[in-house]
Amino acid sequence: MFRISRTLGLCALLALASSPLWGQVYTWKDAQGNRVYSDQPHPDAESVELEPVNTIEPPPPSVMRAQRESEASDAGQAQSQDIYQRLAITAPDNDQAIRANDGNVTLTVAVEPALGRNHLLRAEIDGEASSSAVPGSGQNVVKLTLGNIDRGTHSVSAVVVNAQGDTVQRSSPIKLHVQRTSLNQPARGGANQAPQAPAAPRAPNVPAP
Repeated sequence: MFRISRTLGLCALLALASSPLWGQVYTWKDAQGNRVYSDQPHPDAESVELEPVNTIEPPPPSVMRAQRESEASDAGQAQSQDIYQRLAITAPDNDQAIRANDGNVTLTVAVEPALGRNHLLRAEIDGEASSSAVPGSGQNVVKLTLGNIDRGTHSVSAVVVNAQGDTVQRSSPIKLHVQRTSLNQPARGGANQAPQAPAAPRAPNVPAP
């Protein structure tokens, strides 16, 4: 016989009511006055009327799948929204020629709202991340110096990354035309200078002027 003391009566009722194996539940008091519940009848038992258990039917798989896809789409749209309303290279100008014999170019980047303290600002040159970076400290204007840039035309973007190195946002690229003096370039006047006539030989025993 399945018996349950009074202290566990409520749990027993819930279990018996929720299980389809229990056709009827009986209750009575034992010799110590404890309330007993059982699925077996007893001479002094009373039948317990159980209220029907509320059940919730799960939605069809197609509805659940559509709901998951909708939630994933909403999450993707939220992630695709830009954190910064403005992230732009304000100097140098787009398509500007820059004389930089040492190859160093300084970018001025505008950030609105201010660059977050958990973010890092760096540049991408022709799709490659630069080694220089500036940590966020609440700046609206950031100076970023790029070192040893080869001469020629380059595409440059400002990029915000998080602590894990993931790209948070990227600015529109600008074109820079870097000009550097070549070591193979002849000195001024070297190629266009007219040849000089050789000096006339000095007469013997005549001191030089």
